[in-house]
Amino acid sequence: MDELDRQIILQLQLDCKQTYADIGEKVGVSAATVHARAKNLEKKGMILSYGARVDAAQMGLPVLAFISVQLENSYSCIDIADDLQHFSEIEDCFSVAGDVDVLLKARAETPAALEQLLYEIKKIKGVARTRTSVVLTTRFEGRPSHPVGEN
Repeated sequence: MDELDRQIILQLQLDCKQTYADIGEKVGVSAATVHARAKNLEKKGMILSYGARVDAAQMGLPVLAFISVQLENSYSCIDIADDLQHFSEIEDCFSVAGDVDVLLKARAETPAALEQLLYEIKKIKGVARTRTSVVLTTRFEGRPSHPVGEN
């Protein structure tokens, strides 16, 4: 990956609906070059998908929480990942180092719905305890990642 690939990725992260011509104009190459580079980045698995970011509150999910899960000693994230995947409220699941084993990002319709989700997570075999942080306000989210070489 070179600097041009980095610039193309950044442009796609900022707005994946812009045309290859628009991106080419911003990074100083032709639309055909942007198209070829983007397809190559997809083929290499560097670009995983394209999508729309939505306002979760307007979609009926205003409650955002991060749920830290501590597992019993003989369990790992791999052991409970299938069980967690069944909950549509859980957007992201990370195996982490530190005081907890798993970090979840979840959205719910109401505090009561979040409470029910926590109850269901605690019933999963291998879950020792949870700790939840409810987000009050979001200052920024979903910022473009800067590929290696960007400042």
